[in-house]
Amino acid sequence: MAIDRKHLGRRYGPYRYAVGLEKLREFAVAVAGGIPGSAFPGEPPQPPHPLLVDEAAGAASPYGSVVAAPTFCAVFAMRPFAAACVDPALGIDLVRLVHAEQEFEYGAPIRPGDVLETTGEVTGIEARSRLDFLTVTTTSVNQRGERVVQGTWTAIVRG
Repeated sequence: MAIDRKHLGRRYGPYRYAVGLEKLREFAVAVAGGIPGSAFPGEPPQPPHPLLVDEAAGAASPYGSVVAAPTFCAVFAMRPFAAACVDPALGIDLVRLVHAEQEFEYGAPIRPGDVLETTGEVTGIEARSRLDFLTVTTTSVNQRGERVVQGTWTAIVRG
């Protein structure tokens, strides 16, 4: 079943996310190959960059605080894309859905204490052969209205 192009421009959100220092640290450690949290001892094979975990290093940096790893945005910015994929109006069979790709354009750094708001819009619906391509573009801004990331998320739905 093809996704109806009448859903182009359909919007999702806004979704809010409060950024916490420990969430930023846990993500950085996990991405570096470690195990986040205190339940397991030991350091990751390659420690994360100090700006991602160390308050003193962050305070001494041009950013003035710890900052989020670039891919941390997947934690909060994916929500409108996920909402579109399960939206009954689009009629997508999740068993046939494959997450195809994502890309990010970064803006202001994300810091502990930021409150982010993410909105999304269906910006592409295309049928190719027996495949439907769904593209959702998301924009996340901080409490000052500064754009922190724009994401483009694409799913393929097999026919």
